Amino acid sequence: MGGLQGPSSWGMRMTRARIENFRCLQTAEVRFDDVTSIIGPNGVGKSTILRALDWFFNGEKSASLSTEDLCVDTKSTRIRVEVEFGSLTIRDRQELGHYAPDGVDSIVLWRTWDNGDDKITGRALTFPPFEIVHACTGANAKRKAYAALRDERPDLSLPSAGSEALVDEAMIAWEGNNRDRLVESDVPASNFFGFAGKGKLTGLFEFILVSADLRALEESNDTRSTIFGRIIERAVDRKIADAELAELDNRTNLERSEISAKNFGPQLTQISAELTRAVELFSAGRDVRVSPVDVPYKPVKASFKVSILDGSLETGVERQGHGFQRAMIIAALKLLSDRGSDGPRANAVCLAIEEPELYQHPVQARAFAQVLRKIAEDPNQMAQVAYATHNPIFVDPHHFHEIRRISRVRNGGFERDISVAHVQVSDVIELLSGYVPEERVRKQIGAAILNRLAEALFASAVILVEGDTDKAVLEGCALRSATPLAVEGIHVAEAGNKTAIYLSHAILKLLGIPCYAVFDGDSGVGIRMEKKNKSERDIRDAELKEQIENQRLLRYLGDPTKMDWPGTRAEAGYAVFNDRLEELLDAEWPEWGEKVSELIDSELGYSEKNSYTYARASFEAAGEPPVVIKQIVENVKSMAKGRQ
Repeated sequence: MGGLQGPSSWGMRMTRARIENFRCLQTAEVRFDDVTSIIGPNGVGKSTILRALDWFFNGEKSASLSTEDLCVDTKSTRIRVEVEFGSLTIRDRQELGHYAPDGVDSIVLWRTWDNGDDKITGRALTFPPFEIVHACTGANAKRKAYAALRDERPDLSLPSAGSEALVDEAMIAWEGNNRDRLVESDVPASNFFGFAGKGKLTGLFEFILVSADLRALEESNDTRSTIFGRIIERAVDRKIADAELAELDNRTNLERSEISAKNFGPQLTQISAELTRAVELFSAGRDVRVSPVDVPYKPVKASFKVSILDGSLETGVERQGHGFQRAMIIAALKLLSDRGSDGPRANAVCLAIEEPELYQHPVQARAFAQVLRKIAEDPNQMAQVAYATHNPIFVDPHHFHEIRRISRVRNGGFERDISVAHVQVSDVIELLSGYVPEERVRKQIGAAILNRLAEALFASAVILVEGDTDKAVLEGCALRSATPLAVEGIHVAEAGNKTAIYLSHAILKLLGIPCYAVFDGDSGVGIRMEKKNKSERDIRDAELKEQIENQRLLRYLGDPTKMDWPGTRAEAGYAVFNDRLEELLDAEWPEWGEKVSELIDSELGYSEKNSYTYARASFEAAGEPPVVIKQIVENVKSMAKGRQ
């Protein structure tokens, strides 16, 4: 399920990015799919990844970097962003030349800022002696270096070249005919982006960032750097209109000259003659001429505006609500991608969106997610989509491999390392080998993420429990200290039952999310079945099943001891109740049971095992919760503080 899903004929794709010393990121490497969901706690660097890529692709159009953009922890003066592209087409190779020769499946480019020096470099197959020629600045220097190389290396049979263009052409032709003599080299590639968007890469791949603070008013202006301006460039053919306007400009300038000649000609001729005669009194031999200044009419480019019609009222975009403005930007992105797929020389595009859920109600946010996925999955669109999101709606459980979970790992002092978890289903299958059958993993992994772990994926740490009443008790007890678990980024997730803990725990572990498992040992299962008049055989089978499951689960969680009925305890990474949580509460916190009964009798609670009643009783009951529950909460808080 991992990797790029589209065929190479779609056009080049961004497959990997490595970022060094950019703002809060000291080092980060991220791989990209057709859709990439970047998630993680606040302040960890999700948006910074997208902004680093925006600088890589659109640095000339955005603000220049400064020393303030250097990572606070670095001692270096250099910022570097490296991007790898794959799925190269024949056209891509033709445009990229020796940066993407036959047999090479990908290209790597990097942009470096070092004390104000901004340069772009690419990895290519080249002939080392030519590098001396390429390094020369100016046409004359390049011709001389080439001529010197011809004299020194007659064995190369290089042709003479009288211009810079012919020198480049001769070296490219030689390299094309001598592939076996080329070596991999880092080559300056400033022409990849070029002036005014005419560089090689700009014609093949486009990166469009919609930041969280981007306003629709700014993006609705008709300029080349805005989303609307790019739509106009692709949607509106200005060639005929431009030709007609140019012809009109010429006629206008001609008519202006005729009007000036008719109205000012005789008068200026007389003034010129009088000034000439006056000057001759002081300096003979020269005439004076007065003529109208020819100021050509400067044509104004045809431009367009966006306005909103609400019934009979027409207003500017800036007067609409935030939600509508955001919806308009997303809609414009879709149209831009649609237009980008028109024609045989259309370029690929990556639509990068920071917080696509911003200002949207859940239904609208879900619609955005569906539209953007449709764009990425349409081969005619040639588009990738990348989100930096806090919303589970934009994490598709059926495309588990697309998730990139960003975590910050503190290693002491001020050093900060970024962990980027990229997990595929095969990784989960491997981790659970011997515990959960492969078929069950493949069948249940989507439901686990969608129904049980949607919010857990965004937490700093997770308590994984069997059911909703366990969740209610832990959350209610945590409230007694006036610090809800959610305030510290801790989420309590329900696995569903003991045997379902494996899958949820493995997913969270592989994504780098600290997970604390809590489960029942169920030592009293036989007694409860006996009270229900079950047969001795059924009782023995049930007890044996629980014993085996306790041993397997403890072994999976890292406890090598083989205990049929483990005692109640809270370890560093898990906790177990000897029987069930309810029996523990009845035995060690009788006030809790009294509070449950009180809530039910006063009709403020509900009978049976009800999560609302359990949570309220855990918060309001007199006395103190069992020590093991307090230990669970403290252990998980330590987990959350150790890794974000």
